[in-house]
Amino acid sequence: MSIQGDTEMKRKIVRRIKEKKEAMSRLSASLFEPVGKDPYYLNRGNGSIAIRNLRDLRDNLDAFSREEEARWLASWLEYLGDNEIATRIRARPERFKEIIMERCNELSEFYSPNK
Repeated sequence: MSIQGDTEMKRKIVRRIKEKKEAMSRLSASLFEPVGKDPYYLNRGNGSIAIRNLRDLRDNLDAFSREEEARWLASWLEYLGDNEIATRIRARPERFKEIIMERCNELSEFYSPNK
């Protein structure tokens, strides 16, 4: 391959990486700061907990005790814009807490509240 071909290949790779980072940044914003989206209400006893974003969900994971709730959470996360995580949770509802923790950690590096 020529030097020019190598340079063009590197530009394409850099562009794809940049596009992926921008997509992850948009996704993290839609999950950590979901503007205009309804919270997920977790009813427990006489009250309920409003889960407004992915961070609230992560912080309240211990309140979720049943796998059946995983399907509702998957739908809510899909509503917020994360189809990938919703699909993963639906495929493995018994692992929903672990999947949510992984996603939260993954997207945290792309989230910038000042944008």
